[in-house]
Amino acid sequence: MRYFIPTRLLFVFALLCLGAASVNAQSAFSDDEIADSAEMKELDSPPKPTKQTPPTIPPELQGLKASVQVGFIIDEKGRVIKPRIVQSSNDSFNDISIRCIRSWEFEPGKRGGQPVKVRVVVPLRYK
Repeated sequence: MRYFIPTRLLFVFALLCLGAASVNAQSAFSDDEIADSAEMKELDSPPKPTKQTPPTIPPELQGLKASVQVGFIIDEKGRVIKPRIVQSSNDSFNDISIRCIRSWEFEPGKRGGQPVKVRVVVPLRYK
């Protein structure tokens, strides 16, 4: 089973900054989350991945294709909080994607030199 996650999330973040996510990232988050966090374009320095564990695909899903977009917030300590499925082509991959994203860790994004919460939507493609 092959899956596609860029080896460097900075690549994904660059795509997101350019609007590559196919859904409106704002619609993935509540009004309170939007008020309490920043977008990538508002940052002086983006979050940097420090731990990126690939998903574990069970045998019954190997060989299937799927695309899952996961929205989440990176808090001021670099932890992933409140991950949620934004869009999915195969619901069987949703829990796998959430578990994968929950295990990731980051150096937090900064605005004005201070760590801030950041809203992120990451596309995961399974092949």
